[in-house]
Amino acid sequence: MVIRNYTAADKYFCIEVFKSNLPQYFDHAELPLFIAWLEKQDLGEPGHSGSIEDHYYVVELPEKGIVGCGGFYVAKDINEIRFAWGMIHSDIHKHGLGTELSKFRIMKMKEGWPNHKITLGTSQHTFPFYEKMGMKVVKIIPKGYSEELDRYDMEL
Repeated sequence: MVIRNYTAADKYFCIEVFKSNLPQYFDHAELPLFIAWLEKQDLGEPGHSGSIEDHYYVVELPEKGIVGCGGFYVAKDINEIRFAWGMIHSDIHKHGLGTELSKFRIMKMKEGWPNHKITLGTSQHTFPFYEKMGMKVVKIIPKGYSEELDRYDMEL
């Protein structure tokens, strides 16, 4: 497994990873938001209006190519870094790749911004995964992402 910086050539594969996680982990309405995030990455611009800096990565397996992606952004005006658009292709969930990608992102966040709080928003389907990584639920918003997806705000 290799985790490396995202490039514009990775866009199609990241979109395929996203689509493989519909509708359980993402809502269909989020696809245009994800594509817009990738397009901003392609331009070297912050993908979130509230960020000053983004970092995005892909997970590659030699025999399969790109099987995951995820990153983070540094929030403007607050001492916080947020996970952004992390996912592994649904065909290979439960093989430890998501754990490795999350550990990698946490390491990068702590290296670059040791005094920032690490946060994320996720759903009822994935918050237990992040709890195992030491994150705590601080807020739950029913139907926060869609009719079927509640939003769980978490912090490390």
